[in-house]
Amino acid sequence: MKKILLLSAAAFMAISSMAQDRQVMQIHRADGTTEERYVDEITKITFSKESEITPSDTKAVDLGLSVKWASANVGASKPEDFGGYYAWGETEEKDEYNYTTYQYYNVEWASITKIGAEITGTRHDVAKAKMGGDWRMPTMKEWYELVTECQWEWSSVNGKNGFHVTGPSGNTIFIPVAGRLYHDGGSNANGYENISGFYWTSTLAEDDGLPLGEGNYRAYRASLTNGYVRMEGYDVPEIGMSVRAVEGVLSDTDPEPEPGPMDMVDLGLNVKWASHNVGAATPSEAGNFYAWGVTKTQPTYGDPSYKFVLPSDDPNVIKYEYLGDNIAGTKYDVASVRWGEGWRLPTKEDVEELLEKCTFTYGMNSGKYGYTVKGPNGNTIFLPATGYMGVEGLVCADPWDNMGLPLTAHYMTANPKPHSSGDLEQQSSEYTLRIYKSSGNDAKITRDDTFKSLGIVVRPVHD
Repeated sequence: MKKILLLSAAAFMAISSMAQDRQVMQIHRADGTTEERYVDEITKITFSKESEITPSDTKAVDLGLSVKWASANVGASKPEDFGGYYAWGETEEKDEYNYTTYQYYNVEWASITKIGAEITGTRHDVAKAKMGGDWRMPTMKEWYELVTECQWEWSSVNGKNGFHVTGPSGNTIFIPVAGRLYHDGGSNANGYENISGFYWTSTLAEDDGLPLGEGNYRAYRASLTNGYVRMEGYDVPEIGMSVRAVEGVLSDTDPEPEPGPMDMVDLGLNVKWASHNVGAATPSEAGNFYAWGVTKTQPTYGDPSYKFVLPSDDPNVIKYEYLGDNIAGTKYDVASVRWGEGWRLPTKEDVEELLEKCTFTYGMNSGKYGYTVKGPNGNTIFLPATGYMGVEGLVCADPWDNMGLPLTAHYMTANPKPHSSGDLEQQSSEYTLRIYKSSGNDAKITRDDTFKSLGIVVRPVHD
């Protein structure tokens, strides 16, 4: 005991000595001066390009609106500075702005890769990429609010023309008119500097009721010039325009209430199954389509518009944000978020139990193909064959479509499918409950997997 006490005392003296002799970091500047900081006062050291650092004088200004507005443009150090010019969905400036240099334009196929109908807060958001924190691009509705709810006064600051914008709170920001950049042969790249301003919103525009396509792929923008401020315009995404950031939470959840009753059916299993899909009013309806981990429907699906694809310098390497081995009951669980009260996504174990202990009869319910699933206790549910949402829209929903595709549906589970490499960021698929009928083949139902970024239906379970 005495030896232990002596060792403890020695250890205590050593620790005390160390505590008194704090480690110091010395910073040696190029001009020969030095600066000292205690190491235990520093939690993290990061290295960034100067262009990637949020200017120290950029503030979030409360104008009395739904979001706070930045006091300067993205890439600007002062309110009157023009800042950077960015193509829609790109996060870096460049020498030329036209469709051939647009990051998401495929020259060989003469087509645009669709990156989503709403890019605020995604990896395509230049405000988020450059400024970090809670900064993001404003939506069309947020820009419209700024235009219609504030007082706009044409003015000049340090030789830069623009508008002083005063909100309901009485606070004011200055928005300069920086023109825009577009290189088309020998035409002037920017003929509007100090005359008109063009600011991107984060929202894609679909004009004239036409379907979303290459010729119709345009984004909303604000147009500012002496005498008018307008929000009804939109433009092709390859033009270099200004961006003014906002700070504020944007809901990730569909605002619409569920149309049908949230009935649970006891099939005699470990969990009770819902009588219908998320977003459906009846058991035979498809309901809403969701990408894995996303609680809001999307106009477009696939990797380009999937919010959990990680930024990459290599376009041939796609990696995904790791959300966990089981997202049931988390903020990524659309069933739990939308239905609440114990509802959740089924796990692959729940699906396996359904397959092993129930019988499946293929047929129709209210004019919809699918399976009637009968549990050990005799109760039933109906799983419609709904198709799924790919990059180009709904597929596999019609057994007689012109592509000869089978009638198919994938039902979401809470579990990702592990990648063969073991790399968590390469998990591109999720386990799903798949039902299908191909022409000339018997109808089948199985546990399968599909890509996380595709839109599929959800049938919740309840413990």
